Amino acid sequence: MMPTVLRTAFRGLALSGLVLLGACGGVGQGIAPKSSVLLPSGGEEGAANFDAYTCVNTSLILIVDFSNGARGDFTSRATWSSADETVARVSNGDIAVPEQDGFFYGRGTIVPVGPGTTTIRSSYLDFRNSIQITVSDPTNFKVTPTEADVAKGAALDLALSADLGGVSSSLDGFARWAFVTEAPAVATIASITGTVTGVGTGGPLTARARIPGCSLTIADATVNVSPLQTLALSKEFSGTDKLAVGTTERITATGTLENGKTQDLSGTVTYKAVKSEDNTTASDAATFLVGSLRNLVFASKASAAPVNLTASFSYIIDDGDASTENVSSTPVVSPVLAITPIDATLVNVTVPRTAADLAPGNSLLLKAVGDYQITAPPSSFSQDITRHVTWSIADADLATATVQGSSGTINPLAGLVLASTKAETGKAVVVTATNSNATGNKSATSTITIDPTEPQEP
Repeated sequence: MMPTVLRTAFRGLALSGLVLLGACGGVGQGIAPKSSVLLPSGGEEGAANFDAYTCVNTSLILIVDFSNGARGDFTSRATWSSADETVARVSNGDIAVPEQDGFFYGRGTIVPVGPGTTTIRSSYLDFRNSIQITVSDPTNFKVTPTEADVAKGAALDLALSADLGGVSSSLDGFARWAFVTEAPAVATIASITGTVTGVGTGGPLTARARIPGCSLTIADATVNVSPLQTLALSKEFSGTDKLAVGTTERITATGTLENGKTQDLSGTVTYKAVKSEDNTTASDAATFLVGSLRNLVFASKASAAPVNLTASFSYIIDDGDASTENVSSTPVVSPVLAITPIDATLVNVTVPRTAADLAPGNSLLLKAVGDYQITAPPSSFSQDITRHVTWSIADADLATATVQGSSGTINPLAGLVLASTKAETGKAVVVTATNSNATGNKSATSTITIDPTEPQEP
């Protein structure tokens, strides 16, 4: 397993605690602007410089401070300029968005042009601000997956990433997609989202990612479409069929295609939960959560007998005649997967990890495990409860803590990414995971020492 890498976002910026006074000028009786500062997207307020990358637009925000302590975003009122437009341009609402007629980038949007260094300046009232930016090319463009096998009637999302300053970063928001040679009878691809939909058996097709206005060669992926042959369910937590009431478990639906390849169909299949003794719907014991995490099963009530989970896959057969009723394909149904929702008492929380330290500038992924006691009959079991704890961190000046999102290969909503922010060694960072339940709070601490050695696997 490779060390967890924090992903850096370069699109959009949320300003917390900022009073927006721009609409009315921010000036009232006895109130006057005192100072101003630039805030780069993803950077620090008042920074002297920051990095940018060709093909990846970023932005600056002009913040004005007032005599009454209020702050305002005056980006749209400033006049912007670049000392060297061969390195980067900055919009005053006059730079056209590529391939979008009539649309222009907002003021303060930086459009990197080529590698080099330049100074971006803003002017508003008597305030003059500047910041130096260094532009370089992204490296290691990658489409994931590079080889996509899609079941007929199913969909699969392609993702684009690249290394920006050594950090693997999502570029999905910038990418546009198309097949090099269109084959609508085999598959279609959505230009903005990169979603491939299997229509008929065939391939290989070449799906190409590009970024409008970018002259760099991006990346391709190979797509094949094949009918679904079998479907199987697997559990997130191995070694036990028990699931503590009030907790969740991810269920993965894996389809095997006729070409021998597999596809994760967890977000596409229809799930069903039934009690084993009478085959009736088991909505009182286990419920599948809906939405993007529809393959997350929730133990809502204890069950004396296992709850049998199944999944089925089918799709609408398009006969090309809009006047006829829709006909579905013959469903492919998975074998039963048994889970027993059980009442249990959480007696302990641990934060296991194998890495002895955290190298400056690197990160670790932390999880939480709960130890449960069952009263009748007396027994115990352990379960991952990362989704059900809250995290806190001491020594925040040495490290940052970010809850891992639901995308990528990491389990949905599972894990705390701890990243060191200073090259200080021999310093201890204490992270605490806390779970609240009917029997009281249970917590565990994990002490990570920032060490100058090479990063180790989490």
